[in-house]
Amino acid sequence: MPKSNGEVRERPRDLVTSTLAKQILSGFFAPGAKLPTETELGEQLGVSRTALRESIRTLAGKGLIESKTRSGTIVLSPSQWNHLDPELLGWREELAPDLDFARSLTEARHVIEPAAAHFAAERATGQDLGRMQDSFDAMRQADARDIEASVRADESFHLAVLAASHNPVFINFGSMIGTALRNAFRLTTSASENFAATLDMHGEVLEAIRMRRPDEAGKRMAALLDLASRDLAKVIAQGSREK
Repeated sequence: MPKSNGEVRERPRDLVTSTLAKQILSGFFAPGAKLPTETELGEQLGVSRTALRESIRTLAGKGLIESKTRSGTIVLSPSQWNHLDPELLGWREELAPDLDFARSLTEARHVIEPAAAHFAAERATGQDLGRMQDSFDAMRQADARDIEASVRADESFHLAVLAASHNPVFINFGSMIGTALRNAFRLTTSASENFAATLDMHGEVLEAIRMRRPDEAGKRMAALLDLASRDLAKVIAQGSREK
């Protein structure tokens, strides 16, 4: 089926946007660095100036770069990036894991997920409990050596808890960071020395929610995230030793 002219025009822009974004996220273009000129980028990437300018505007809107008339296009500090932008999260997944970002995500989870578990114990419907149970069953059935299957089930469980809180902000947090969660879970699941203990802790969270024990549910979730933090710390420490 032939593609519409609109689709053909968008393809170069999307390719340029993702290429430049991944170069920035990976550190190829470091914060404070000046991007090549429009002419140079156009020649390197084989795209028109129009497509390039559209990409630059898109990346500027995500906080990655800033264009000034005399200074050119400068890569901004990571503190100015929109880290939870869905496209940024998708591009990150195509790169080597960013351990600093994974650690920041874990810190955010420490704040949000125990509270979500607390509210889930108060508000979860039968359907919510069914989703959590299905996710937990999938975790138990997954081969611990199959990291991808374990990650999918683990992610599904945590997103089900967020949904069961019936707090729109918590729910949006989950939908926005699904890609980043998968990245972090790959790191921590790979580092876990006792997958059975991790399963037991997920089961304790589920049981506390099912039995309508909000304080216990929050504490159980916090304990589970403490384990994830320790696993992540091992990965970070190993990465530091290898440098």
